[in-house]
Amino acid sequence: MIALAATVVLLLTTSGCGDKPTTQSSTPGRPSTSEITKPINEALAQRLDAAVNQAMSAAGVPGAIVGIWGPDGDYVRAFGVADKATRAPMKTDFYSRIGSLTKTFTVTAMLQLVDQGKLELGDPISKYVPGVPSVEN
Repeated sequence: MIALAATVVLLLTTSGCGDKPTTQSSTPGRPSTSEITKPINEALAQRLDAAVNQAMSAAGVPGAIVGIWGPDGDYVRAFGVADKATRAPMKTDFYSRIGSLTKTFTVTAMLQLVDQGKLELGDPISKYVPGVPSVEN
């Protein structure tokens, strides 16, 4: 559940801050930006909806797209508004820039690879990406 909370907080931070959130369920078919295999059970979905709405209210976030994929099913929902001026709702298939947050994901993936012994922090990028100049220390 801690990983879920961290995921929700991370996703909420990508949407800015502002008005009171409202919930919009994902559309009945598959969103174009994800591959949902099976929905999670409704009781869990309702608990997640409540948690996301509570986190959005506490942080003053106007809108968020939350996606969780796991062995017990998938959860993809849009909450709140995409534009505070027009009140246009968030949608699960929106394209969204995540900007500097990519650094967090990249470093987390790299540290996991270090733990698995698949790379070392001191490795030059040129070891994995051809054509990148290597800087010798």
